Amino acid sequence: MISVPLFLVAALAMFASATVQGATGFGFVIVAAPVLTSFMAPTLAVPVLVVEGFVMSAILMSRVYRDARPKRVALMSLFGVAFIPLGTLLLVTLDENVIKVVLGLVVGVTAVAMLGGFQRTAGNEQVASVPVGMASGLLMGSTGLAGAPVILFFANQGLDPRQFRANITAYLLVVGLFALPSFLVGGVLTRDVLVLAAALTPGAVAGLFTGIWLSSRISTVLFRRLALMVVLVAAGGAVVSGVTGFWF
Repeated sequence: MISVPLFLVAALAMFASATVQGATGFGFVIVAAPVLTSFMAPTLAVPVLVVEGFVMSAILMSRVYRDARPKRVALMSLFGVAFIPLGTLLLVTLDENVIKVVLGLVVGVTAVAMLGGFQRTAGNEQVASVPVGMASGLLMGSTGLAGAPVILFFANQGLDPRQFRANITAYLLVVGLFALPSFLVGGVLTRDVLVLAAALTPGAVAGLFTGIWLSSRISTVLFRRLALMVVLVAAGGAVVSGVTGFWF
């Protein structure tokens, strides 16, 4: 387990990342993962984030389910679930500094692409969703970052903002549900993970509803850009932490 000061940092990260999730429809793990892995082993931080992310998705889904289009995420979900066990294997076998570097790079590339307005619409969405699902499942099992490729994919497909939020939430709910037994089999869904996740849940839920409240009162575009700039700093920190970990 972690010390009280580090627990408070983790709780603040949960609140901030859940606020981003509530306001924009994405960002919980993307914001929190680089922070938590800076002082936690990925084998602790990743399952904690997946548990928390599943709770966040379940709460959000109860509010946005009418806008979800299950057929649009069905094939992606199938391939995402199929690749989670391979990602879990990487989580438990790779050096933790490698995981930190990969996590930082994925988060950084996602943030840069969204800030830069990267746009490349897929002509055949169902076919294109297969590799997106595969990459997402692999990232879910190894870093918890299932949403990164899915967010970029749907952002480029020109979805209505409500469908964007609902479809991503539906997808994350499905892969989060299947990631839990994969982590259990892999030996990383432990009592310590569940205790820490339970302790962090109140702050995360408070952040989620704060974000939902903010979403109707501020510019979502401005808030998203500010959040992504913060994410870039956190991603850089994760990469530096991982790289320096090879020598110290």
